[in-house]
Amino acid sequence: MVRVLQSTSGNDWNMIQDTKYPIILFFNEPERAGISPEQARDIWYKQMLPLRKSKGKKLGSPAVASDENGRKWIEKFMSLVASEPPDFLCLHYYSKNPDEAIKYIQDMHNKWPKQKVMVTEIACIDRDYNAVVAFTVKICNWLDTQEWVFEYGLFDFQRKVADDFVSPAAQLMDGAGNFTELGKMYVNQQPIKAPGKTDVAVNALNVPDNNSIETKTGGGVAQDPGAAIFEDPEVSVNINEDFIAAAALDPDQQQALNIHNEKRKSKGVGPLAWDNQLAKYAEDYAKHLVQTGKLEHSTGDQRPNQGENLAGASDSKDTPMVMATEMWIGEEKNYHGEPIGQGDFGSYGHYTQCVWKSTTKIGLGWAKDAKGGVYVVGRYSPPGNFTGQKPY
Repeated sequence: MVRVLQSTSGNDWNMIQDTKYPIILFFNEPERAGISPEQARDIWYKQMLPLRKSKGKKLGSPAVASDENGRKWIEKFMSLVASEPPDFLCLHYYSKNPDEAIKYIQDMHNKWPKQKVMVTEIACIDRDYNAVVAFTVKICNWLDTQEWVFEYGLFDFQRKVADDFVSPAAQLMDGAGNFTELGKMYVNQQPIKAPGKTDVAVNALNVPDNNSIETKTGGGVAQDPGAAIFEDPEVSVNINEDFIAAAALDPDQQQALNIHNEKRKSKGVGPLAWDNQLAKYAEDYAKHLVQTGKLEHSTGDQRPNQGENLAGASDSKDTPMVMATEMWIGEEKNYHGEPIGQGDFGSYGHYTQCVWKSTTKIGLGWAKDAKGGVYVVGRYSPPGNFTGQKPY
């Protein structure tokens, strides 16, 4: 993130230019830091746009406060860069009323509908905990249903309250560095369910019901996994169990996860945890495959730090994820312990990703085309299949 003016020079700027991350965000509440829209425009054209044009980075807009000064600032900035606009519209919002938050975010999207929205800060400022929970449940569940929302983040995970404006009741982390009750709800549930509610929480992954796929016999063809080879591994990750815990899985998801973990256990590697965000990415890409009608891997910048398995079938029973997983695991017969890149990688690469020793998280998604064909996508983090290495 080019957070402040200091970030545009010296070591900060050198680090930003050299980063491997695919998205770079621009200024944080520049109207409060004395940065004019014209000054931001000049830096945008001189320094930010080259990152997109020469290095393929996606760029987020400055994120302003939601008051009148912030709105005027971003409107001016967006008009000044209209010929080369940001890829994402970044927003902040704090209030006590979730309906006001929804209206603000929707209104901002309506002004610039071509940019997907990143809500980089949002929280309830009410001091009453129940009001904070109600706000959080409503706004998060609404954001999860908007296709034009790329991502969002509640404020905030830190041990101390940032300032007098931020509500202590909205803290996601306590003084000892553990998740608060609200923090656990946020990272573990989708949709979020307020404590004490009797309704059953389900995954908001748009997973069709078990009758949505016709039960016909149809052969499956796994996609050539060649594009899933990684040359430059950086597999160092700290896993917090609370982060990767997921809401209750449907039978197809659970059985596909079980098949992965049974095979991993037999190879002496640790189990995978289901990750709802990876599953959403997988489902979104499966829908893309339906549109193109081709089993083609996504590009690396579309799935940073994620491995990918693909499978397709002319039809499926009511467990497409299990079908795909069994296809991928079935490639074990073609793997004879060689380092990745040797032998017939195309015949075993899905299997080695499934059992890769440093992979810890998985999410699967699928989509069905008009003719009944099924596309299944698996996303894995951290990725596997590094050239010259073995999976276990």
